[in-house]
Amino acid sequence: MKPELSVEEINPRRSKIADREVILRVDRFAGEGMCIAYEEGDQQEQKKVIFARYVLPGERVRAKIYRETKDYAMADPIEWLEVSSLRQTPRCPYFAFCGGCDYQMIDYATQLEVKKQLVLETFARVGKFTDIQLTGIIESPNPFEYRNTETFKVNERKRLIGFFRKDTKFIVDVEKCLLAMPGINEALAKIRSQEEFPPHNFKLRTTVTGETVVHWIRSLYYEDRPVYDEVRAAGKTFRFKISKDSFFQVNSSVIPLWLEKIISFLAEDRHERIFDLYCGIGLITLFVGEFARETIGVEVQKASVEDAWHNLRINNIQSKIEFIQASVDDTLEKLGYADVMIIDPPRKGMDPHVIEVLRQMQPEKIIYSSCKPATMARDIRALSDLYTIQELWMVDMFPQTHHVEMLALLHRR
Repeated sequence: MKPELSVEEINPRRSKIADREVILRVDRFAGEGMCIAYEEGDQQEQKKVIFARYVLPGERVRAKIYRETKDYAMADPIEWLEVSSLRQTPRCPYFAFCGGCDYQMIDYATQLEVKKQLVLETFARVGKFTDIQLTGIIESPNPFEYRNTETFKVNERKRLIGFFRKDTKFIVDVEKCLLAMPGINEALAKIRSQEEFPPHNFKLRTTVTGETVVHWIRSLYYEDRPVYDEVRAAGKTFRFKISKDSFFQVNSSVIPLWLEKIISFLAEDRHERIFDLYCGIGLITLFVGEFARETIGVEVQKASVEDAWHNLRINNIQSKIEFIQASVDDTLEKLGYADVMIIDPPRKGMDPHVIEVLRQMQPEKIIYSSCKPATMARDIRALSDLYTIQELWMVDMFPQTHHVEMLALLHRR
């Protein structure tokens, strides 16, 4: 038999539209919020992998296959014939319709265990790290009401505001999102009530200090402008200007815990020269700069770098910190040696050239944070002859969803 597909390898665009009903036996959890199931009655050698959402291992369901190839199919559950003891009633009335959440049908402790096992499987499959274990898990203090920003999809003609259903462009109209902080839902209700219906998509952002703004549309109640948020971690409190196009981590309750874990990887005597690659508005840079000899943040987006310099000024930080607006790919090898590289790249991971520069430079430590375990495992494997994984943490930045932030401390051999 040929190796079984992983969900990360499938491409729905290469499958054909299907429309048939089957009885499925759900086998196990898979990535991307799906489970692997098999059609009941198939012989072992004939079994086709069927990926299904919102089901649980051990369940027996009637399902509709909506996409199919010769190797796999994708299905939506229609009726539960046998139900798992893990299943609970989701809190959100839009669950399984709106595409935002994956795991509201299981409790939070079970979600963490599922994510842990999937992360370890990914590191074994992609990175060939077959004996690795997590050092620990940083849980979200708030499994709901944690998101500080939401982008809402709009259909002006049908007067819909909400989110896309999974794998479609169909907008599910929502009155509120249970993952959003209260300020976002309050703003959503006011925008819905105003006479001028939004003509297109818009973004809402709120802060721990209670400030809320709207981006991309006009509103009677909220301004379209940068917002200031406050982060307290490691005995420090800093304010951050966040422009509409700048990136900021979405879970305000986890950000301090994530930062404190990163800081714990640094030398106590503060002798280290640190590069913060893909630094955004300087969230990590400003905090680690207080515990380093020198810190340099590198970011390609102009608006983010402007925010980073602004944030350095408004917090009256005296540490030696600077920001460079440039591509990490083009700039890293020109910056000299760093004792510590902090890397928080886009989901695609590091460019091969960056990995090659790291191999040549060989900093004492690499601190790698990523929201895509597969690309992180791939990149760490490419460095594994020079570095060992000293700590590996799962940071649950995105409860109720299949997404997860990973944090690794690599030490030069």
